[in-house]
Amino acid sequence: MYTGNLYKMKTELKDGLVDYILPIGEEQIHMNELLGKQICISYLHEINCINCGRKTKTSYFQGYCYKCYNTLPQTDRNITNPELDMAHLGISRDMEWAKLNSLTTHYVYLADSGEIKVGVTRKSQIPTRWIDQGADQAIIIAETPNRHLAGVIEVYLKKYFSDKTKWKEMLCKKNSKGDILKKKEEAFEFLHPELKQYFSEDTEVIKINYPVEKYPELILQNINLEKAKQHKGILAGIKGQYLIFENGDVLNIRKHGGYKVDLEIK
Repeated sequence: MYTGNLYKMKTELKDGLVDYILPIGEEQIHMNELLGKQICISYLHEINCINCGRKTKTSYFQGYCYKCYNTLPQTDRNITNPELDMAHLGISRDMEWAKLNSLTTHYVYLADSGEIKVGVTRKSQIPTRWIDQGADQAIIIAETPNRHLAGVIEVYLKKYFSDKTKWKEMLCKKNSKGDILKKKEEAFEFLHPELKQYFSEDTEVIKINYPVEKYPELILQNINLEKAKQHKGILAGIKGQYLIFENGDVLNIRKHGGYKVDLEIK
């Protein structure tokens, strides 16, 4: 039995296969080893902020208390809308944090997460960002010196590509395996001339495989631990930040950041 607060699963790409570690409190659980086993997750009616640790009735931004949500740089609006990042103008909730996370190399990429989508990530977050989105393949299309510029390129390309992951499609089937190199060529043609200077000539396509024994044909339930209180089932796979159960139920671990649980493995 493991007891503690849930945190986003740690990931590592080893020979093309994602290795998952689930932190629960002080414990680090190797989830790949649990495939085919029955696990039971029980919610203990307590949420603790993943930053400061204080109890909170409501989880904001996938695990923060209200105070941290309103003050931390990692919960600012530019996280979901990078074009709004103003660190290059000296404006940030925390400029020291911004120097490491905003005023640093960023990539605009295309990823196949059910369909080809466009996104932005820090250089240091590759391939973690793609793994968390459940992408089967991804390619860098532009490199910029800061987050704002990457966001500007993303906004421009959102006219032609989706910027959302369709999580049900991502979990129910293997992705389309579309010609992502061709899509990159199209992206270059779509870009405004002033933005083409940031286009990357890198043609490497990163392939990602996940520890999934069985993909569900239909999502039976996207588990909400506050409502369900407890969930028991055979673990059939892990993709993105989701646990996939044999009966078609799924659990988004990242959504439940800070939730205090018991995890029992049978």
